[in-house]
Amino acid sequence: MGPIKNPEDFEYIFGFGSIMNTSTHATWQSASSDKNKASVTVPGAVVTIKKSFGFARKWNFRSTTGFTALGVVSAEDNPSDINGVMFQVPREQMPNFDRREVGYERIKVPLKFLEFHSDIVGSTSQTKFCLGSNDNIWLYVPFPSHTMYADENHPLLQSYVDTVLQGCLEWGGERMAEDFIITTGAWSSFYLNDTPSSRRPWLYRKQYATIDQLLSKYSQLTHYGDRRHPEEFASAFSQMMKGTWSLPRRNPNFTGREHELDELLSRFSSQDMGRQRMIAKVEVTGMGGVGKTQLVTEVSSHQR
Repeated sequence: MGPIKNPEDFEYIFGFGSIMNTSTHATWQSASSDKNKASVTVPGAVVTIKKSFGFARKWNFRSTTGFTALGVVSAEDNPSDINGVMFQVPREQMPNFDRREVGYERIKVPLKFLEFHSDIVGSTSQTKFCLGSNDNIWLYVPFPSHTMYADENHPLLQSYVDTVLQGCLEWGGERMAEDFIITTGAWSSFYLNDTPSSRRPWLYRKQYATIDQLLSKYSQLTHYGDRRHPEEFASAFSQMMKGTWSLPRRNPNFTGREHELDELLSRFSSQDMGRQRMIAKVEVTGMGGVGKTQLVTEVSSHQR
């Protein structure tokens, strides 16, 4: 693929996560007012940000949809190389990229901190860019408010890991995918295999055999052995709680409903059935959306 004309009309974005996978570009390209431009493949080149730039890639971005994604963090004490793909983006489409990367801010990367890898070959051809000191090369860095590591409620997702590693395989084959794994920190035991039919990966997971082989090869780093199917994940972390507790988390902002709370609590503490004081079942009924689940969760927190 040859370089695009009029380079002054373009910006450059360093993709270090799911952006590397060109199948993810449709979401922001579709927002373009020019439908013809929206169908054009974005030119890219395999690039490494040198560790001398002072950053490291980690699983540290708290997505609002309930999982932990990739981010980069300033790491003066322990920086690392960050491999990825640099894309040439029409300047008019930068707002679309910014909307895609909500929760991140853009920072400039000086050209001297980039190393290009024209020798790496994948299924997608690289573009040879002619860059100068006036070209803007952007890196998306998570805001501090979104920087958190994985936990049982925000795990690493296999579907996301697949998307990223498929992007690496697309641009640079197994060599690039392996480098990504090695240079990424904060892999976690909170690792959910959320893919459809997760016990039959050949049905829905592209390149699953290669991806799983690489994750297994570096299992001490990737926690591949801790990856769990949905039912295993739920069981493993419910055992961390006291007793059997399959309720939503308590709402810290719950307020009011004192009469209903007192009524329900009194049912548990004072109902007398014959000679034994016991409760078989208490039902809470009402129209949808009036707060039955919130009420019951609050009552249960008193009975735990």
